[in-house]
Amino acid sequence: MSLFSKPILALDTAAGASVCLLSPDGGSVSASMNTPRAHSRELLPLLEQVVTQQAGLQWQDLGAFAVGTGPGSFTGLRVACATVAGLNASLHKPVYALSSLAITAEQAMIEDELWAIEDARSGLVYAAKFSAGICTVEPQCLTWESFLKLPATQYVALSDISVDLSGWVALPLRQTREQALIAQVRKLQPSSNHKMWVEPLYLQASQAEKNLV
Repeated sequence: MSLFSKPILALDTAAGASVCLLSPDGGSVSASMNTPRAHSRELLPLLEQVVTQQAGLQWQDLGAFAVGTGPGSFTGLRVACATVAGLNASLHKPVYALSSLAITAEQAMIEDELWAIEDARSGLVYAAKFSAGICTVEPQCLTWESFLKLPATQYVALSDISVDLSGWVALPLRQTREQALIAQVRKLQPSSNHKMWVEPLYLQASQAEKNLV
């Protein structure tokens, strides 16, 4: 159970958007949308729905925010971080970064060693290694060629992987993104090292930056 003394609001935009609000007593409410292109239009109403309608709270009742900072979609990550920064401009609450790949690993619900991966397009893959819920290899962006040179083991991915992963074992997503987000928030502990905003974890150049090269 989280050690926060006030409710914490968390969101992740790796696929659509998932939002949860965790109370100090361990109770939670959550909601999702599955239309990634609608982030800028629908994310704030989704947060409002969870905080004021489902939880019956006011924004000032929150104790902290947590944001899935990636790696993942440039647009989704940017909108999530910017939305929380905008809300927090007047609230001045702590903001904690969550790894989007750690949330994906959480969805597998196993203690064994596994890789959480996501197709980064252009022949690249986002990857991080976990064991017993602990990240043992930090998120990185690799070529598929480099990734496939690693010892084959179990992996979990949020979306379909089009590359042939012969020898690798695909794990199913055993819980929803919302449930995994809640589980990750419960592992957070208050820290004096928090920030008032967080930045997206960009592990490769954006398409616009690539086009300038």
